[in-house]
Amino acid sequence: MRVATVLVVDDVAANRELMAMLLGYRGHEVIEACDGADALALAQSRHPDVVVSDVLMPGIDGLELVHRLRSAPDERAAHAPVIFYTANYLEPETRPIAEAWGVSQVVLRSADPRELLDAVDVALRNGPVEITPRPADEFATVHARAINAKLVEKVRALRHTERRFEAMAASSPVGIVLLDADGYATYVNPRLSEITGLDADRLLERGWLTCLDPEKHAEALDVVRAGPDETVERRYRHCLMRAGGDERWLRVHLRPIRDPEAELAGAVVMVDDVTDVVAAEKRAGREVRQRQAEARRRDAERLDSLRRMAGGMAHDFNNLLGAMLGFLTLAIEQITEEMDAGRLAPGVGAALLDDLGQVTKGGERATKLTEQLLAFGRREISQPATVDVDAFLTEAAAALTEAAGPGIELDVRPGGIPAVTIDPRLLERLLLTLVRNARDAMPDGGTITVTTGRSPEGRATISVTDDGRGMPPEVLARAFEPFFSTKAGSRTAGLGLATAHGVVTQAGGELTLTSSPGAGTTVLISLPAAATPIAPQQAPPRPAPEPSGNLTVLLVDDERDLREVTARFIAKAGYRVLTAAGGAEALKVAEEHGDPIHCLVTDVVMPGMDGRQLAHRFLTMRPETKVIFISGYAEALIDDDGRSLEPGRTILAKPFSSAELTGALKSVLTG
Repeated sequence: MRVATVLVVDDVAANRELMAMLLGYRGHEVIEACDGADALALAQSRHPDVVVSDVLMPGIDGLELVHRLRSAPDERAAHAPVIFYTANYLEPETRPIAEAWGVSQVVLRSADPRELLDAVDVALRNGPVEITPRPADEFATVHARAINAKLVEKVRALRHTERRFEAMAASSPVGIVLLDADGYATYVNPRLSEITGLDADRLLERGWLTCLDPEKHAEALDVVRAGPDETVERRYRHCLMRAGGDERWLRVHLRPIRDPEAELAGAVVMVDDVTDVVAAEKRAGREVRQRQAEARRRDAERLDSLRRMAGGMAHDFNNLLGAMLGFLTLAIEQITEEMDAGRLAPGVGAALLDDLGQVTKGGERATKLTEQLLAFGRREISQPATVDVDAFLTEAAAALTEAAGPGIELDVRPGGIPAVTIDPRLLERLLLTLVRNARDAMPDGGTITVTTGRSPEGRATISVTDDGRGMPPEVLARAFEPFFSTKAGSRTAGLGLATAHGVVTQAGGELTLTSSPGAGTTVLISLPAAATPIAPQQAPPRPAPEPSGNLTVLLVDDERDLREVTARFIAKAGYRVLTAAGGAEALKVAEEHGDPIHCLVTDVVMPGMDGRQLAHRFLTMRPETKVIFISGYAEALIDDDGRSLEPGRTILAKPFSSAELTGALKSVLTG
């Protein structure tokens, strides 16, 4: 195989590159020409061994190139072998010129590339071409015949392609727009007129922009006019209001078109009517929102049922605890008196007191559990007051820091929060619970940030944020359920957040959680701002207290054991005691008792007539009587927003001690 210099002539750079790669594989030196004129100059200056040329080229085509080459005064150039390498002409179409002007071979681009290499090898072996000069008019005739035949063929193919395009465009389910390099529409198909309700004439030029939002017009035109290195596509969605008020949703796809030389050639726009799709999306969105609302409603109903159950259980449990702890107190007092009188050996008495003390501790722990259940059920006895939360946090900082524990930094950031109405005791317990929960989420230490502020609606906000491990969605969804917890081994696991939620909602506020794994947790408390607080008034001087032995107390409770132990507490404090098992019986006792009744101590939740109804009827008969409500379940003492229905009244939460009851009696009877 002889290594030679090959001149490649083609107006398409990609074709030249491909032939150069192919011939270079055989070791040939390749020189390139982009048109016939360039090829003639190179042939006479470089004297290639073989010329491989396209046939159909602008300016001097391959046929004209061969004719001029054979007529060149340079003998070496004139006798150079020529191979036509074409995708447009078949061998029979170029045979007249090939035979007359010494074209060695015609190779089709669709053929195996080895055919081109073989043709070059054959041309090299045969050497320079011997030619017989022909008249110029003979070449002109043959050339014109070949060109005309190819033009007719191309015109027919073009017409066929146009008819196929028109058929496809006319039957297309989407609107089609063809744009020139400046973004002017040169063609729109009938479907676009159907979609927009506009005639084709109104959609040509810049009329197609009606398919886009006005603020997107400039961007779309910039995409069409972008440089060859900025080929981008754009997708838009637009709501088009057609004549008559018909609303149509359009999905628009704008795609620039580049020619093989990567020069700007305009763009094609496809417009689809997706009104039905958008309507389906809206229906699906409404259905999702309805399902979410239904799920929230079911969750609220389930939580409300749990609250009612928890409150009811706590009420019954409180009555049992009250009686049990009351009798324990009486037993402890009796044993102590017997030991002091010498009627009971000190060792025996101490052992009995120790045993009873352990029972008392168990009862006190049970009391804490009922308090949490009542808080969750939003039925805990509370004494709301106007609280300056920023000042409250400053005072509670030490207790909160202690609750956070070692290794945890507590950062309190007051933010000018408005005053709120809440029981200070419950607020402190709420904050301690949240700080302890945050501490448990950071076993390796971290920072707990407590921030106060004001919401856009004017509500007071308190946020407790930790940088702990956070909660996954499935845990977050159940965080407020009682007894649900991820903490192992806790005796009251899961009541912390449930209790906190109950305290906040009872105060008329909202509590929300934001958390994700690895990103910590934020608890946001939102409370209504308190009304303008009333300036404190100077309390009038108290009259000298009357001896308790001269005072009569009417005790009303439907629980026999609790009524008995409470009566003994009152009697032990030196008061005369009347008892009744219900409202009707209490009114009868009062009617039969001719002397004054100084204080009515009544349970709230009782069958038939409840404590509030009894107090109102009793005060109608004896308006001078003081009232103390006792209850372990304040269902009848608060409204749906957690506000007390008996403001200013003394309310004693069950279970209570003898000292707490005695203190309440002294407070109301000497106040």
